[in-house]
Amino acid sequence: MLRIWAMKWSVKGLGTPATRADVSEKLVSDGQKTMFGSSTKEAKRMECVGKCPKCGGDVVKRKFGAYCRNKCGMNVSRAMGAVLTDSQIKSMLEGKKTLVKGLKGKKGSYDAYLIPEGIEGYSYTKDGKEIKGFQYKVKLEFPKKEK
Repeated sequence: MLRIWAMKWSVKGLGTPATRADVSEKLVSDGQKTMFGSSTKEAKRMECVGKCPKCGGDVVKRKFGAYCRNKCGMNVSRAMGAVLTDSQIKSMLEGKKTLVKGLKGKKGSYDAYLIPEGIEGYSYTKDGKEIKGFQYKVKLEFPKKEK
């Protein structure tokens, strides 16, 4: 329902003439906004789960995990190959001892408490491209087995 007359935009329901922003807002569906994220209004509504241990920026939770809003490269969604839950992420950001179940090792999976002791850099090559970032440096503490 878009009509263009002599470079003036007109959208049914917005009146005549409408601005380009009004037209694009009307044409983009709510599903597309959710999938791709909308403008700065969406960024302000992201849930802040804590402060980044590397740069001090806000860590926000989105569709594909938690990340630093400053894009400093700190990986806060995973630790030792395990995907962390929201409560585990908050606990790690606060520097607390966190129980993580299902860590994978050479002899199978195990449970351990992760105690953050700072951050460290990492890098690896995937498909000929080097990937770099930062992750937690952790100390492991194993829970006592019940007999």
